[in-house]
Amino acid sequence: NLLAPAPPTGRLYQNPTKENLSPRIGAAWDVFGDGTTSLRGGYGLFFITNNNQHLIVTVTNPPATPRIIINNPTFPVPPFERGIGNSIRPVQWDLRNPRVHQWNLNLQRLLPANTVITAGYAGSRGRFLLRNYDANIPQPQRLADGTLFWPAGIPRPNPAFGTVELKASDGDSWYNAFLLDIRKRFGRGFSVQSSYTLSRNIDTGQGAVFFSDSTNGTISALPEYPKFGLNYNRGLADFHAKHNWVGNFLWDLPLGGGRVRNGWQLAGIMNVRSGNPLTVFVSRNRSRSQWNPSIGPNQGLDRPSMAAGFTHQSAVAGTPDAWFNPKAFVLQPAGTLGNLGRGALIGPDLRSFDLALSKTTRLSDRVGAQLRLEAFNILNRANFGIPLLQGFEGAVDNEAPRATLGRIRNTVTSSRQIQLGLRISF
Repeated sequence: NLLAPAPPTGRLYQNPTKENLSPRIGAAWDVFGDGTTSLRGGYGLFFITNNNQHLIVTVTNPPATPRIIINNPTFPVPPFERGIGNSIRPVQWDLRNPRVHQWNLNLQRLLPANTVITAGYAGSRGRFLLRNYDANIPQPQRLADGTLFWPAGIPRPNPAFGTVELKASDGDSWYNAFLLDIRKRFGRGFSVQSSYTLSRNIDTGQGAVFFSDSTNGTISALPEYPKFGLNYNRGLADFHAKHNWVGNFLWDLPLGGGRVRNGWQLAGIMNVRSGNPLTVFVSRNRSRSQWNPSIGPNQGLDRPSMAAGFTHQSAVAGTPDAWFNPKAFVLQPAGTLGNLGRGALIGPDLRSFDLALSKTTRLSDRVGAQLRLEAFNILNRANFGIPLLQGFEGAVDNEAPRATLGRIRNTVTSSRQIQLGLRISF
């Protein structure tokens, strides 16, 4: 009843749950009792409130603001008919608060020269994460070979609506990482730190409210169809980086005494990181599933298949003009899903090195001066951005390869920049 003062099933958007308990536990052990070796571990359960953007978008629902979507319109003038096939954005009634289980275990050892090395493991498990999916997609048929198939013209379960973009709390994530950290504490005018992480981050959807403009772009997941065993949305998280190394140092240059030679310091920061996951797209809904996700620019609705003889590694050519080998992808048969996984390809890595040289001088008991020469990206390395991800375009069932697939048009860091600064303290 649209005119009812309150919904008959309870107050909307309120879930006074009592399950948001957040326990923490930790332990530390001095292994040999001499303060040189320690074993530490901990676990915690954390919650976060739901993003109100999920609730705000409901103002676009009928009757106040109908959203009409016309798929594959004619060009140049689309047929604007009566409001049939309205798209709505409902919210899961019993929306749950997202939670994440986090745990870690590390071994730390004190070495000579005031150096500490730490090796450990960290993991997390996300539950009830926010994501969207179209709850009004036709259920596919299963062919003899197990392939899911949507016949042409198959109606939606509820023909009165188009996309029913349900805001739900059914997302999952998994994170596992090996950590190694070596640091020499400041002594004799020198300190250095080196940290390395080898990790794997998987989830079933990314960008719960807005698309991720760096990778797969879709924020609307395809329904899982549990009886078919389909897990089409699970893949590497958009922000996954398998390798990540960060280093820094600080060195008081031993140039001798005196006002001119004393107070010189050299500092540097280095970062080397693997590329983020990428997904290649077909611009149209070749699967005929009528999946209409919210997508990023120049991306698409479906994924293609991998060509015979290619792997996810060999499909990456690695050049800015063509990051992907265009022969690595083929169109799947119309009415089916491509076998390319979400986030199965890896994009450009990142390497940066910043350096700073400074001279600190006391001008008087109350006044000091510091002259700094700073160089960012001192090696002037081009750290490329995300390539174009749309591999096929054209009319439905007649898509063709797109020549610009894999072309990179930007960098994510600036070219070498050098700046000189003077700081007066008093």
